[in-house]
Amino acid sequence: GTPTFMEALAANGTTNIQTSVTGVTTSKRRFIDDRRDQPFDKRLRFSVRQTESAYRYRDIVVRKQDGFTHILLSTKSSENNSLNPEVMKEVQSALNTAAADDSKLVLFSAVGSIFCCGLDFIYFIRRLTDDRKKESTKMAEAIRNFVNTFIQFKKPIIVAVNGPAIGLGASILPLCDVVWANEKAWFQTPYTTFGQSPDGCSSLTFPRIMGLAS
Repeated sequence: GTPTFMEALAANGTTNIQTSVTGVTTSKRRFIDDRRDQPFDKRLRFSVRQTESAYRYRDIVVRKQDGFTHILLSTKSSENNSLNPEVMKEVQSALNTAAADDSKLVLFSAVGSIFCCGLDFIYFIRRLTDDRKKESTKMAEAIRNFVNTFIQFKKPIIVAVNGPAIGLGASILPLCDVVWANEKAWFQTPYTTFGQSPDGCSSLTFPRIMGLAS
């Protein structure tokens, strides 16, 4: 599956790349090792693939490749591949499907010149005009479930960053196993500017990766 994987990266504009490997976690290694010698139920694979092809995603593109699943952000309900509950639910659905089928890993990337602009604030602000407390609780729950899906995913997640990664689009990266970025990628977490608390566990992961001072 390596040539196909590299072709997918090339199509995403990440052939000349710099890599940052956070390392596959012990639990993910154990999960893969435990299942390496076990036969896969072909009926389950057929069922999952049929379901996947029948489901029409609006905000993401899912491609089943040889040995891996390629998930691309291509949002229509938000601009610049930003994240609202609809987008996050589709990503969660695709990850849950990849967790159950014969994919060895997930390649996560984006269509266009922008990787992810974080939370879709326009979407959220529009809904705060109704019931602020209720809508705020729903927002927090959607973000929590989205982040937990990355944390609990048992297979390696490889991310190809082809452009700006802002806010939640940057903070989920340490929750993945390998991050590949091309020369057009840049990262920003403007939490203080927006009066927003850090998301995606970044208050824990960023100091561990970059050092407390940074």
